Amino acid sequence: MPILDFLIYTAITMKYLYKLSFLVALASLLTLGSCSEDENEPPKSDAELIGSGIAWKFSAVTAAGIDASSYIDDCYLDNLLTFNYQPPTNVGVVDSGATKCDDSAPQTTDFTWEYDESTKVLSVDTEVIEIPGAVGEIKVVSVSATQLVLSQSVSLPGFGTQEIVLTLVH
Repeated sequence: MPILDFLIYTAITMKYLYKLSFLVALASLLTLGSCSEDENEPPKSDAELIGSGIAWKFSAVTAAGIDASSYIDDCYLDNLLTFNYQPPTNVGVVDSGATKCDDSAPQTTDFTWEYDESTKVLSVDTEVIEIPGAVGEIKVVSVSATQLVLSQSVSLPGFGTQEIVLTLVH
């Protein structure tokens, strides 16, 4: 009979071990599956998205809703703008790209910038985005991890003041 007792004991033990391992596996799934890195990180502010440290490049420009990219010199279309979010002084770099407007100008130029979350105004200490006739503030229309849309009023001879919308992408 000892063999029969041993087999019964083994069967009962295996049954409990199976249930225990099932509960451990279920608890692990619930614990590990209930959190992700995205939930632990707060959403990024507009300033953090703008100043991601990844270069922005030209995608499109419109004036009064009409494509205006043909009015921009080719030497500006390949420029790269990198905003680095490093409060209290945010810095950035303009890279002239492969086609420079002035061969004697430096390849890169540093600048400082600020962004006001409440007014959606982007301020830079230099003419980072050179738009002839530009007046007033640069407004951030929208910003995401891959796209930055800016607008600014521009005085155009014969057309008056128009809203220019510039789209930059990563």
